[in-house]
Amino acid sequence: MRVLFIALGAYAGVGGLERFNQRVVTALAGLAASEGLEARVIALWDTAPEAAAAPAGVAFTPGGRSKLRAAAAFARDLLRRRPDVVLYGHVLLSPLALLARVLSPRSRHVLFAHGREVWRESFRSRIPLWERLAVLAGIDRVAAVSRLTAGRMSAAYGVPAARFCLLPNAVDEPLSAPGHRNNGGGEQRLLTVARLSRKDRCKGCDKVIQAMPAVLAQAPGARYEVVGDGPLRAELEQLARDLGVSHAVRFRGRVDDRELERIYRDAHVMVMPSTGEGFGIVYLEAWKHGLPVVAGDRDAGSEVVADGVDGLCVNPASVDSIARALVDLLNHPDKAAAMGRRGYQKVMERYTHAHFLRNLRQILQA
Repeated sequence: MRVLFIALGAYAGVGGLERFNQRVVTALAGLAASEGLEARVIALWDTAPEAAAAPAGVAFTPGGRSKLRAAAAFARDLLRRRPDVVLYGHVLLSPLALLARVLSPRSRHVLFAHGREVWRESFRSRIPLWERLAVLAGIDRVAAVSRLTAGRMSAAYGVPAARFCLLPNAVDEPLSAPGHRNNGGGEQRLLTVARLSRKDRCKGCDKVIQAMPAVLAQAPGARYEVVGDGPLRAELEQLARDLGVSHAVRFRGRVDDRELERIYRDAHVMVMPSTGEGFGIVYLEAWKHGLPVVAGDRDAGSEVVADGVDGLCVNPASVDSIARALVDLLNHPDKAAAMGRRGYQKVMERYTHAHFLRNLRQILQA
């Protein structure tokens, strides 16, 4: 089987989209090694130095942030290799499927759908007609990360439900089960890992900061740590100062993987009461480290997180609800630990790379 995967970026960034694309590339390399699959990847945003991170077994073409270069490479691969399956990493790339229909008419076309990019949200009040037509006419299957994303995209684009399948996010299998939580020198650490761009305001960091006065009144050792950076950080820092909780709110900025592992080990609760998650891979990363999670109940967080089992789902617009959930977990460490263990077990049963590889193989062979 010959597979061509075109993506916006794989190794050029640090967000959830890039991590998903990296996992697709890794899975294709695994299938190339085990089943003789021929895989080629084109990544618009990646440069040659960044492309060096790609695994052996796939032919990786960096677009160097040039749309013309990436499109030319795409057309060339279609004509020379006639792939059996073409994978599109973002809906913005769907118009290329119309070109592919002409250049390689026997190919099948699969679009990955992640979340807000295929929802009719306030920041995207109108989906262009050309994009809707490209999806309807050019794409055979849509592999969505969650049922919520599939349902919202179906409504927004008019794509029949039968065209959708699921390809949930995944994390690498941990080398060992998480141990006991570090007591952090008496601190009880709440953690959010997120980009702090203005379009990521939906992650709910501001609501957590607003909840901190109530949390500190009942759990004086609570400390809220935010890993990530962006233009929103200055606004959040000012909010913490205005509320008098800056001593209990720490902004860690961007950290490397080793430091992030340490931060996860020292944390006690992962909190991200978001309104815009198409899946929420950070919940898997938290469970991988044995952490209970607090998620929002207005997006796919409530699909991934079983409320009261491996985390708590709250109204993300209610500061009081967020505060109550955090106090509950901080003041009942046995309950929190049990939720973290059940989350870890869920990851091992559903969301490891082996599960992702199996699901992707089924989509390619369908």
